[in-house]
Amino acid sequence: MASPSLLDGIDAIVFDLDGTLIDSEKAICAAASLAFRDVGLSVDEAAVADHLGAPLDELYSVFVADADHQRRSHFVSRYLHHHDEHPECDPPPLPGVSAGLSALKARGLLLAVATTKPTSRAAQQLRACGLFSLFGHVQGTDPPMKPKPAKDVVIAALAVLQTAPSRAMMVGDTARDVGAARNAGTRAVVVAYGPHRLILAAKLGADHVLPSLALLV
Repeated sequence: MASPSLLDGIDAIVFDLDGTLIDSEKAICAAASLAFRDVGLSVDEAAVADHLGAPLDELYSVFVADADHQRRSHFVSRYLHHHDEHPECDPPPLPGVSAGLSALKARGLLLAVATTKPTSRAAQQLRACGLFSLFGHVQGTDPPMKPKPAKDVVIAALAVLQTAPSRAMMVGDTARDVGAARNAGTRAVVVAYGPHRLILAAKLGADHVLPSLALLV
């Protein structure tokens, strides 16, 4: 069981989706690499993995130094096509996630998701992996919201849960999630799966770094 101080004073927890709750890295990296190929650029999956959590427009800008909006739109369209064709387009929960969320909900905590994905796509993936019913709200980055590390999705989720940021925690796996937590005024927790990611996570400036979501309970 985690230290009693970890959830002390917390009424609600807002979770990132990809890499925090669901094992979506393979589908995202493969789809992005193929979409870059479709716009004439070679970007391997490992390079994409270094930018998980970035919106598609921003991911494109990391590797393509042009202002060709038609080419950018084509990249996004091809990414969505390749992602939805991937055998893991509806990825499973990461280890410990289902049990951890169920235990947190049983403790009376309010749970929400705040993700860079559009709300509709996030909700569909949560339904597919059996997690949707555990959340009081699913908030995607829908226009005109700014993506993390902006606070928009976190604040929107907490508004639905009717919880003040000072009584909330943001749980994610990237610097973007920590930034969103800081900008929203919540506590910041990083969940990092595997030794290499734990080393990287220690440098993100979160209040706590955990090797499993189950350790929140």
